[in-house]
Amino acid sequence: MKKPKIIKPIPKNPILPRSKNNPTLTNKQILQMRSEIQKRYKTIKQSVIEYIELSLGYYAKAPTKTALFIDNNLYVVNASVNYTVDGNQLARVLTRIQEIVDENLINGGIEKFWAGKFVADMYQMGTNRTFQNLSIQSPLYSQATSLESLLFSDAYIRRIGLAYTATFNDWKGLADNLKSDLGSVLSSAVARGINPRETADIISKRIDISHSRAKAIAQTEQVGALRQATWDETKRTQEDLGLKTGLLHMSALKPNSRATHVARHGKIYTVEQVEEWYEENGNRFNCYCAQITVLLNEKGEPYNQSSIDRLLKEADEWEDQYKPKRQALTEVEELNDWSRKNITEISNIPNDIDAKELAPCLKLVSEIQERFDLPQFRYAGSINGDVHYYGEPNKKMLAAFAPTTNALIITTGSVDKKELLLVDLYSKTLGFKRESLNSVINLKNQRLANIINEMDYVTWNAVPTPRGVFAHEMGHALHNQYRVEIDNIISKGWEQGWQYAISKYGQDSKKEFLAESFSLYIENRNEAKKRLYPELFKFFESLDKGTKWKKLKS
Repeated sequence: MKKPKIIKPIPKNPILPRSKNNPTLTNKQILQMRSEIQKRYKTIKQSVIEYIELSLGYYAKAPTKTALFIDNNLYVVNASVNYTVDGNQLARVLTRIQEIVDENLINGGIEKFWAGKFVADMYQMGTNRTFQNLSIQSPLYSQATSLESLLFSDAYIRRIGLAYTATFNDWKGLADNLKSDLGSVLSSAVARGINPRETADIISKRIDISHSRAKAIAQTEQVGALRQATWDETKRTQEDLGLKTGLLHMSALKPNSRATHVARHGKIYTVEQVEEWYEENGNRFNCYCAQITVLLNEKGEPYNQSSIDRLLKEADEWEDQYKPKRQALTEVEELNDWSRKNITEISNIPNDIDAKELAPCLKLVSEIQERFDLPQFRYAGSINGDVHYYGEPNKKMLAAFAPTTNALIITTGSVDKKELLLVDLYSKTLGFKRESLNSVINLKNQRLANIINEMDYVTWNAVPTPRGVFAHEMGHALHNQYRVEIDNIISKGWEQGWQYAISKYGQDSKKEFLAESFSLYIENRNEAKKRLYPELFKFFESLDKGTKWKKLKS
């Protein structure tokens, strides 16, 4: 009599999220934390602004004005608020502002940290989901593990402590940056005589920027804690129970999802591979992908390939639907390929740069090359390049043109819109207009005095946008191509003081005067007609093939 075959039951399928747009299923939790963040930042803004208006208003006195007549025209300069505040009094004001920030963002220290609860809840949710998933797939896991034993284990408590510490450090850094920003603005406002109401408006915008960063940090921390719990429990099952497991990647299939994230949809990776991937190219930021623990057979394959095939098909459908429409060059690899065909021989763009913001800037570079008959670069990309090593740059450097190697050097800051706007906003408090007006008055240039007097304020950069940064560098490339003609023109304009009507950075040197002028010409011709040295404007116009540029090559 033959013995009957023992048929081992096939493990059940893992529990897969139904939502294609948000497989982490964390919308509710993220909105709850954002609501708490909004409430805290609203308190910060109200408290800081009320305190500034009250304290600075107390020290503010009538403005001092100096009136000068030049050729029967009246110019009012050095018009500002007089603050009768000494160093100790200003220090007390700054201390109170720092206290307001700390009270709302990191009050109570790590032991009573308000944001820690949100992260801990997400970690517990991730542990719970992974437990439920593995319990369905593996009888061995179900028999050997209980949810209670997991949640009260020493390892779990230790991991929660690590999550708390990491979260607290992130928020402490955010609070320190905000305090530093507000301190700089306030100190400068007092030194420059900016009235309390305008100072409050500037500070309000600085707080809004910090608020945006806080929301981004919160989303990254919450979803990161959820994933970390899955990774930790997956590791434990391998080490303690000897189960073969892997992490099934579930991408958020949104129209604006990153192609590199969708490419992993339906594929299985080891915990180490997933952890390494999230450390690269900013993958962990603004990511809504999930990883699901799946049981594998002895060959390292999933037990039910049909569900995996369905997910792979979803990724292909997303590719067919959205990839052809993604003409904006949204990946660094795409940008490198495009750059090598259009603007440079070698391209090595920083991996962590915002490709969506950089794409239109590089297209502008290509446009300028054609409009002004400029040669392609030998190299374009990060500071430590294949052809050119820039050395240790100034921390504030956004981009650079290296004439000796014909290289365009790019940093991640070159496309940071928020920081560029902040620099422009900060220029309001520094009195560049007053300084420029004084300089042209000393030069007795009435025409320039009229131009500067009509400006709201003199900016640090002529065009404080990512496009403006790259137009500036193309100005250096143009200068390198037509050095003799340009040097003759800008020397005359510099002597007459035209650099004072462009920007503060344009006053740094003749070459920066030229680059800032070119940036303004490219981005705002109407404004350039008013503020550029006329001979320089005519020279740009004589080289320009057309102001109405046709569509660029795709």
